[in-house]
Amino acid sequence: MDGNVVLGCIVCAVVGGLILAMAAWQVRTGSVRFLHSYHYVNVPAADRPALALESGRWLAATGACVVLLGFSLLLPSPVADALGIALVIALFAAIIMTCRVIVRHNGSLFG
Repeated sequence: MDGNVVLGCIVCAVVGGLILAMAAWQVRTGSVRFLHSYHYVNVPAADRPALALESGRWLAATGACVVLLGFSLLLPSPVADALGIALVIALFAAIIMTCRVIVRHNGSLFG
């Protein structure tokens, strides 16, 4: 196994794990602290916990996709390629859904 593959797996696991941790914290606390302020500038304070919960769930899906992408590198080539494509599509879908939640609550993505 190539050292770059192992390094890629470790990097994806760490980055995805950090994203998952931030998402879990956001869902648990109901705080939008990890979002940029322009993502919630138009959201009333009473509605921010709902924004944190909904966007945190999709953020968790994003983190899980990143972690799984790293582990997919350890699989044999044809399986890794197919799984990688599926996970990248799922990653983009999770990011789009996160943005959609922000737009629904904030009125726009950038305040």
